[in-house]
Amino acid sequence: MGVVRTVSRWGVAELTDALAGAVDVELGSDGVGDWCQPWRLPTADLELHHPALTLSAMCPSGVRLRLRTASRQVRLEADQVLLVAGLPAFEAPYDLLVDGVPAQRGSVRPVPDGVEFLGLPAGDKALEIWLPILPGIRIRGLRALDGLPLLPAPADRRPRWTVYGSSITHGWDTSPARTWPAVAARILGRSVTNLGYSGACLLDPLVARVIAEQPTEHIALEIGINIHNTAALRSRTLLPVLHGFLATIRSRRAHVPITVIGPVFGGAREESVVACGQEEVWEVSGDLTLGEIRGLLREAVRLLRKRGDTALTWIDGRQLFGAADAAAGGLPDGLHPDAAGQLRMGERFAVLQSGFGAGANSGQWAPRQSSESVRNQSGSRKGH
Repeated sequence: MGVVRTVSRWGVAELTDALAGAVDVELGSDGVGDWCQPWRLPTADLELHHPALTLSAMCPSGVRLRLRTASRQVRLEADQVLLVAGLPAFEAPYDLLVDGVPAQRGSVRPVPDGVEFLGLPAGDKALEIWLPILPGIRIRGLRALDGLPLLPAPADRRPRWTVYGSSITHGWDTSPARTWPAVAARILGRSVTNLGYSGACLLDPLVARVIAEQPTEHIALEIGINIHNTAALRSRTLLPVLHGFLATIRSRRAHVPITVIGPVFGGAREESVVACGQEEVWEVSGDLTLGEIRGLLREAVRLLRKRGDTALTWIDGRQLFGAADAAAGGLPDGLHPDAAGQLRMGERFAVLQSGFGAGANSGQWAPRQSSESVRNQSGSRKGH
């Protein structure tokens, strides 16, 4: 076993080794210095994907840095990678877990070249620094401001969990450790890889291959809302594409439990075949309402279970976020559950998966009054 270097600043090599929840890590250097950038798709294949998917995949939702330290003051040196050159940096919240427990909000302070975590508990402790939901982030260094050593975290022995989905899974109007997959993972004791792609959950075949290649003990697939909003799949194509997507995953993960999650309550989309708010609409033969999409997904799971795939299960998304939640104001833009809704979704998913009491180990965070969301940008290379 090699000697662990006790240093108070980590560079790119140590940071890359400490990343969890990334599919790939790009390495680079510029006039400022070396950097590493986590991606949620393999960088070697980015040119094969639609730009809408790669832009979402560069956002490090669910990616975190794991370490041990006795330091009470840590600074992460990091830059935002934006879609439009010259666009000023915007609010991109980080989260911190200390020994698995959410840190107090006042301990996380943005600085011009990254973020500081102050007032940490004394003594040796495990830290998880959760990178922003968006935009892309290039990490340059991690420093203990009081000079105490930064050490690698022990190996993560928790069951691994891969979650695929839309912006509802990627994260919306919340912070990175408060998305519904992050909340559910804490309750269930899982190590999550979040493959929620905002606006781009369209059952891309190469994404199925990525999911199949992730070492994992559980898989969840939140499907439907992006299919509805883009009309990318219709009654003729939805089920064949879904069956192919699942077959690709099963080719590598034959017995891993897979949970298919149908759409959460979608307001007027439940009975409309078009995305709400469009000024001009042309209905095409085979267009589907959100309710019809949910029914087709449920039937596909029933059929595959009948054919022997008993490790495949179904959750109606309205069990996680339903009409009553929306009526109470939890669907402010008519599409995305708000921050409190994300917490409830994570807690309810955990209850359905395990029978645990809702709220256990969720951190009981108060909903964050968040700012406007913005979009993101690109890069490329090095498997991890």
